Amino acid sequence: TKDIIDEFIERYPSAKHVEYDTDSMHGMREANKNNFGLALIPTYNFEKADVVVSFGADFLGNWLNSIGYSRDYGKTRKINKEHRKMSRHYHYESLMSLTGANADYRIPVKPSQEGLIIAKLHNLIASKAGKVTVKASDPGDVKFLTKAADQLWSARGKSLVVSGSNDPEVQMLINGINHMLGNY
Repeated sequence: TKDIIDEFIERYPSAKHVEYDTDSMHGMREANKNNFGLALIPTYNFEKADVVVSFGADFLGNWLNSIGYSRDYGKTRKINKEHRKMSRHYHYESLMSLTGANADYRIPVKPSQEGLIIAKLHNLIASKAGKVTVKASDPGDVKFLTKAADQLWSARGKSLVVSGSNDPEVQMLINGINHMLGNY
């Protein structure tokens, strides 16, 4: 595709190539650029997660690589001789999604509260890790958030926190949570 575009621009020098990202991942790219020096979209290993906490990321429906994520997530939800424990899934979202419908705990939240709830989770994990907390307004009591933080902490290195937000600040908090949990 790139070769065809380059050939077209070479033939018509006044043409400009413009890309439009219908499902923008700009916030995630910017956060990864700020945190890791690379403006990339990561691949998540849901099959390795004993605990998943998602904030509006419909990874079973239409978020990033939903076909691959559905397959991998499904592996952690089936109990058999080799896999005796089912993963735990907390899902915070403002609109019902396929992923939320499959969660163990689906918690409806206002879109305006999502970033504050993520900051609160960050601070719960940071307190356990002995790290610096972030200053943010308190969203109040958030159902199952303390339980999710405790289970994430118990599953360090085998957990995953994701967000469908396009806000780089929110995505940097998500990166910080995953870093404190040893999920990279």
